Amino acid sequence: MAPDCMEQAGLEVLRCKEGEMADNKAQHEIISSNKDIDIRFYLSVDEGSYVGPHWHNSLEIIYMLEGNMLVKCGETENEVQAGDISIINSGDIHSFRSTKNKALVLQIPDLLLEKFIPEYSSIRFHADTHPSKKTEATKLEWLKKVCYDMYIVYEIQPEGYLLKFNSLLYDLLYMLLHSYSEKTAGKEASRSNKNREQIKKILRYLDRNHARHVTVRETADYFGYNADYLSRMVKKQIGFTVTEYLYEIRMDHIYRDLMNTGDYVNEIFLRHGCSNYKVAMRWFRERYQCTPTQARKNASDKMIIVKTQKLV
Repeated sequence: MAPDCMEQAGLEVLRCKEGEMADNKAQHEIISSNKDIDIRFYLSVDEGSYVGPHWHNSLEIIYMLEGNMLVKCGETENEVQAGDISIINSGDIHSFRSTKNKALVLQIPDLLLEKFIPEYSSIRFHADTHPSKKTEATKLEWLKKVCYDMYIVYEIQPEGYLLKFNSLLYDLLYMLLHSYSEKTAGKEASRSNKNREQIKKILRYLDRNHARHVTVRETADYFGYNADYLSRMVKKQIGFTVTEYLYEIRMDHIYRDLMNTGDYVNEIFLRHGCSNYKVAMRWFRERYQCTPTQARKNASDKMIIVKTQKLV
C-alpha cells in the first residue's frame, strides 16, 4: 500500500483514491522508513481504491480496523475484514481492491529482518485469520494488541516513545518468527526466488509493450519459454493470465489519460493497445464501476466541489 501521504498528529495518514496508483503497474515499490523508526508505519484511510500488481523488499503486515479489502497474491485471493491481519511476504507480487476502510500498516525492511534473523531468506510468514484452536486465537489477539499499542504510542509520542515503540516492534517480530513462520528448504527457496525474479522481468516486458498487440507466444519466444509453460507460470505467480495482466496495465494508463487529458475515449483506448472497444469497456466497468465518460465527469465534479469550498 503506497499512495500519497500527509502528516497528521505525528502519524502518517494515507488517503487512497481510485486511480491514484496508476503508475503502480507491476512495479517495484520503493519503501522509505519513517524518519524516526526503522520501519514504515502508518494509518491507512482508504476511500475505495485499486492497487495493481506490485512488490517491495519489505514484509508487510496489515491490521484492518474498519471496512475490508481483497488481497490477491499469486493465485490466492483473500478478503481482509475488520479485525483481520494480513501478512504479505517480501518480494511477493500482490494487488489490492478496497472498499472504504481504515487499517494499520507495517512495512518491515528486509535489511532489518536479516540483521536479527540469519536465515530470513528461507523463511515465509503466514497468519491464520480465523484459528480454530484457542491458543492460536489468543496469540492472534495478542498480535493485534501489539499493533494497536504501537499505533497509540506513535500517535501520542510521550517522552521516551521510541523506547516503547521499538520494544513493541521487537516483541512483534519475535512472535512472528516463533508462531507465524515456516522455513523452506534451501533449494526450494532458491528456486522460488529465481521464479519470482523471472516473472518480474516478464511483467516489465509486458509493461513496456502494452500499447501494441503483444501476444503470449511472442513473449514466450522472447524469454525462451514454451507459450503454455509461460502462461501457467505467470498465472501461478500473480493470479492473472498474460492477457488479464495486459488489460490491468492498460486500464491504469487509460484512467490516467482520462484524468489528465481531454482526448476522446476512443483515442485513449487505441493509444494503449485496446483495439476491441467492447472488451476494453467491459474491463473498465469492472475496474471502476462506471464508464470512462462517467469517471471523467465524477473527477471533474469533485474538483468543482473542492474549489467552491475553498472560495467559501
